[in-house]
Amino acid sequence: MTRSTLARMAITLISVFPLLVLILHGVQAGHYHPLSQAVSELALGRDGWLMAIAFCSLGTGTLFLAAMFRRLDTPARVAPYLIAASGLLSYVSAFVHADGPHGSTTHGQIHQAVGIVTFVLMISGMFALVRPFRRDRRFHGLATPTLVWVFAAVGGFFLIPLSGAAYFGVAQRIFLGIVLSWALTVATHGRERATTAAEAPVAA
Repeated sequence: MTRSTLARMAITLISVFPLLVLILHGVQAGHYHPLSQAVSELALGRDGWLMAIAFCSLGTGTLFLAAMFRRLDTPARVAPYLIAASGLLSYVSAFVHADGPHGSTTHGQIHQAVGIVTFVLMISGMFALVRPFRRDRRFHGLATPTLVWVFAAVGGFFLIPLSGAAYFGVAQRIFLGIVLSWALTVATHGRERATTAAEAPVAA
């Protein structure tokens, strides 16, 4: 696939995740509390099977994003694999459900551990892309913003355990918003730059 195609697939599939989460907020209104409950707990309520689709879509989109990063002018040696690994773990999150607010089970502990590893891998992948971005003529302008996003993501990551039970859901959504906004921004940038580069010879 071309870089432009990979970017489009990444944008489309990653965008499905927040869309389905918002839909489930409406479906489970009154029974689900987004201020305190994790996003993955939506899988336990009405039409919770949609979260499996959301996680699988996110994982697949992240894999397309990782593939796009392998097409940089200066190849990123580590970052695509870190981001791809985080995408693969999203499939585990899809089918190994989180615990509800009143219990603790083995599958819930696995889900929590997988979520933490997923977050760490994504942050590490973002950081590992800063230098390759600086050397790439198309992504050079995103190098410094990506570093800012990394620091914001690290802050959001540590905010989750510090937020307490009452605002756990808010802290997790802040972190997810940081990471997903970065992923969609760089994918959009990759699509636009690839399209511009492809059209340049025709315009000449």
